[in-house]
Formats: sequence, C-alpha cells, structure tokens
Amino acid sequence: MARASEEYNQLISLLPEVFVGKSERLRELIKILCCAAKKCMKDKKMHLGPWRKHKYMQAKWLGASERVTPAPKSPLGYSDRQPKARASMLTFDLLETLPGLHCSTAVAVV
Repeated sequence: MARASEEYNQLISLLPEVFVGKSERLRELIKILCCAAKKCMKDKKMHLGPWRKHKYMQAKWLGASERVTPAPKSPLGYSDRQPKARASMLTFDLLETLPGLHCSTAVAVV
C-alpha cells in the first residue's frame, strides 16, 4: 500500500512470501489483513479500493480454481506412419542414436 501506516507495514512484514497451509488458515489471514487495511485507510481518510475489500480477497484467494489443459492430439488417419527419430544436436552419441546419419566428422561437445 502506498501510504500504509507503520502498524500495517509491520503486519505485512510478518507474512511469508509464499503461503503453504490449509484454506481455513488462509481465510483467517485474509480477514485479519483486510481489517487492518480497512483501519489503515480509514485512519488516513482514504478510500478503500474494491480490490482491497474482504469479499474480493476471499474470492481471489479462495475461489474455485480451474485448470485448463490442452486437449490430447488425435491422429488424423496417420497412425500407420512411423514417428520421426529425434535427437539433440548437442548429444555426443548422435551417431550411435541415428546410424543412418551420414557425417564425415563428428566433434564431441564437452
């Protein structure tokens, strides 16, 4: 918060950078922090933005999470084709992996 009180800054400094815990504990922390933010803004006679209010924070941090995963690729009639051999150009065993590769000299990358 740009013009936070010393009390609010001390409270924020006690928080870990990453929260790992139960949702009940997070719910309590959200309530405490939002009440502290509300008090701080009221003492400074400033408007409390909707993104700092308890209801918004609960929805943000405790809302249902939705995972988006790409749909599996379906073959379009090419299932009888052999997959292309893939190898990194940085591997030292490239010639052993792809014996059909015609190369006169090979240099090992260390």
